[in-house]
Amino acid sequence: MRRIVGVLALSAALVAACGPGAAAPPTSTSAQGTPSAATTTAKSGGALALGERRNDGGGVEMVAEWSSPEPLSLTVTLDTHSVDLDRFDLRTVAKLRLDGGEWTAPTAADVPKGGHHRAGTLTFGSVAPAAFASARVIELRVVEVGIPERLLRWERG
Repeated sequence: MRRIVGVLALSAALVAACGPGAAAPPTSTSAQGTPSAATTTAKSGGALALGERRNDGGGVEMVAEWSSPEPLSLTVTLDTHSVDLDRFDLRTVAKLRLDGGEWTAPTAADVPKGGHHRAGTLTFGSVAPAAFASARVIELRVVEVGIPERLLRWERG
């Protein structure tokens, strides 16, 4: 009985610390349209407290996290052991969509070449900060990098 009470107390403390939505992890959608677990690391601070999203497929792991609201920027990391990542221009293969609207290409991609590891910033300067701050669903689509499509999704409650 004591052990059960301890577990319940610990669970209540975690929910209190993380919020009521902490019980279910966020998801990313794979190229096949099936949800897969996504990791979230929330940071304090307004519109950017969305956490990171991960997608693994085709031998390439992608990690994305919002880094700046103005201009709207996203830090992206790509890792692989089998695919030459230098051949991909993220300015042409990545697109952003807010609340199911039109897909928007990045205005800049500062993601230096690195063979099997690339890390840098995608900037969506044409997206108004107010539109991003008020969006309930934010999606990043990346095509033809290891798999036909990756869809990373952030949702605000």
